[in-house]
Amino acid sequence: MKANRFFNIILAFTLLFGTQFACKTFTEEPADTEMTEAPAEESSPAEETGEPDVNPAAQGEPGTWLVMLYQNADDEILEEDIFIDLNEAEIVGSTDAVTIVSQIDRYDGAYDGDGDWISTKRYFVTQDGDLETVASDELEDLGELDSGDSATLVDFANWAITTYPADNYVLILSDHGAGWSGGWNDDSPNEGSSFSMQNIDDALGQIIADTGIDAFELVGFDACLMGQLEVMSGIAPHARYSVGSEETEPSLGWAYADFLTALNENPAMSGGELGQVIVNGYLTQDFRITDDNARNIFAGGDFSAESVVGDLLQTSTLAAIDLGQIQNLNAAVNELATALMDADQYAVAEARTYAQSYESVFGEDVPPSFIDLGHFTELLASESNDPNVKQAAEAVQAALVQTVLAEMHGDDRPASSGLTIYFPNSELYDGTFGDDPAYGIQYSSFIGRFATASLWDDFLTFHYTGETFDPASADLSVVTPAKSAERDFTAAVTESAPQANAQVTAPGAGEITIAPLEVSAAEIGPDDSVTISVDVSGSNIGYIYYYASWYDEESGSYLTADMGYIAAENTKEIDGIYYPDWGEDTNLAFDFDWEPTLYFMSNGNEADDQFAFFEPTVYGVSDLDDVYSVRGIFQYAGSAKEIDAVMDFGGDGTMLNIYGFNGENGTGAPREITPSPGDTFTIVEEWLDFDQNPEGEFVDYLGGTMTFGDQPFEMVPYYAYSGSYTLGVIVTDLNGNSVEEFIEVTVTE
Repeated sequence: MKANRFFNIILAFTLLFGTQFACKTFTEEPADTEMTEAPAEESSPAEETGEPDVNPAAQGEPGTWLVMLYQNADDEILEEDIFIDLNEAEIVGSTDAVTIVSQIDRYDGAYDGDGDWISTKRYFVTQDGDLETVASDELEDLGELDSGDSATLVDFANWAITTYPADNYVLILSDHGAGWSGGWNDDSPNEGSSFSMQNIDDALGQIIADTGIDAFELVGFDACLMGQLEVMSGIAPHARYSVGSEETEPSLGWAYADFLTALNENPAMSGGELGQVIVNGYLTQDFRITDDNARNIFAGGDFSAESVVGDLLQTSTLAAIDLGQIQNLNAAVNELATALMDADQYAVAEARTYAQSYESVFGEDVPPSFIDLGHFTELLASESNDPNVKQAAEAVQAALVQTVLAEMHGDDRPASSGLTIYFPNSELYDGTFGDDPAYGIQYSSFIGRFATASLWDDFLTFHYTGETFDPASADLSVVTPAKSAERDFTAAVTESAPQANAQVTAPGAGEITIAPLEVSAAEIGPDDSVTISVDVSGSNIGYIYYYASWYDEESGSYLTADMGYIAAENTKEIDGIYYPDWGEDTNLAFDFDWEPTLYFMSNGNEADDQFAFFEPTVYGVSDLDDVYSVRGIFQYAGSAKEIDAVMDFGGDGTMLNIYGFNGENGTGAPREITPSPGDTFTIVEEWLDFDQNPEGEFVDYLGGTMTFGDQPFEMVPYYAYSGSYTLGVIVTDLNGNSVEEFIEVTVTE
């Protein structure tokens, strides 16, 4: 995607206003390249017979490349960025050695540049120096296609390969990505259309069978969250190399002009070397960064490349993967899964909880489930007392090093190693396994090839139900080129599913209790503070939070007002990830002070400030390093479409980024949002309401609306409202369950 090609909003609000990409022509030419003429438009066998135009015997000239851009821009957020990616490819254009073709599907109602056409078109990409119009040879206008149907992908690749045979084939898929659950959403013409990961696996196998090529040299995902072992296992039989991101991607996406120039200059390179070029030039060598005019338009002002890139890189990740090593990596993970059957499952749950994690596609009600494979195994190796687990974890790390050819990550994702793996908590496991998954997607059936080659899905079932598995049941051969045509993985899907009526338990759950809270005063003034004394007992303690809610007498409801981490006396750190160390004692006693303070979202004009609930989401080495999130509804100026969105703020109050989701309540593929002046963000408030349930239930209501302007948003403190407050302590266990205890305090005027 650029599914959520995630744009860092420190940059976005400091730099982006007035950023309209289609407003200037670029005249700077790239290094000398030899141009290739588009072929004459002659009727093909397919046009004459209606049959697929497939010629398995067709061979390109030695050393030649065909780069195929499957650009699903049929999306309100991503249309402009993907359109500009095509224009960046034009900065280089096709040559005798490298042919570039694109199939781009645009959106009705978002970006209106280049005539605002909304259909799907195929282009033979030729050299052109501007970013606002596509000057390439338009080969065909296909009308409104469903780019979320894998048959559309198969048709495009078959056409491209048979029309422009080459020695090496590159396929780059651009749109929203969501890891093993897929992506490439397209609601027009078919509502809810999208690829599952199994659809992509099957499509690549079909293309190889139809065209007779031996393999793609590289399959790349210019999309979010696709740098995952499950994903790479699905494409390993069909390609030699891949590129994908563990995290969401900034809106810029890949640096097309940079890596296409490098390929033209050295067409003798391998797909692995091309992947390394893509990773090494990611963001830093993007044309919209390196070209002064393009950067000024993108940034909305005269900013240095270093300052722009510095903000973009913070949460970014990208890695080049040697798919020939996926079999060995899966073998190592299988050995680890087997060793973990004899391990302390509490220690496994602890490693899952504290491993480097990435944006969730399953909403905020469950902990993030895409975790870094390298960091997870490093936690296991460092914390486990089992020598077999240590040895197996270290073997996975060694195999991972051989698999990841190149990797980059920003400072805010310090423990990234190149690939994630799925490790849900018990609730999410229950909702994505079995015959009737609550989330509407079944893990094993969406990644059948991985489920066949791997014991990881079997281990997850063991971890949560106790059902053992046969270490010899995995078939590693399915991730090799010899099994590219295999598509029936039902046996593995059935084997890893929990038995009927299996009881799902949580090794990370804790028997946690909190004694009644004590406060130093029941009533304080707005300038005072109150000390709260806490006694916690139990096991598997994860994070501890303070909580404050304000009672609204008129509605009889409680507004969730503030929340934050309570730091442990000792904090552990592995690879830049910090997590609390509560020690071996099962009884904790501590005090903390609460000052009557609320936090507002500000655009620099106090009259526009709006109350917001800033929920803690990342535990830092200090409170200034914590990250807080605000939920809301984003709307583009002039658009009626509402997008569930989240803003992140640093502990110092600085806005970090904003992103939306294609599902409701923070679910589905995340989307990068690049706001412009006039766009709005309506804050979602959380209230404990008693209207429908006398016991009370939390209900979301729309709060104040912020309009983007020329100032960055900030988190700013205010004196708390006077009145009655419920102050509390929330303790979570290593499975994400929580225990709470509360006490009342009054704040006077």
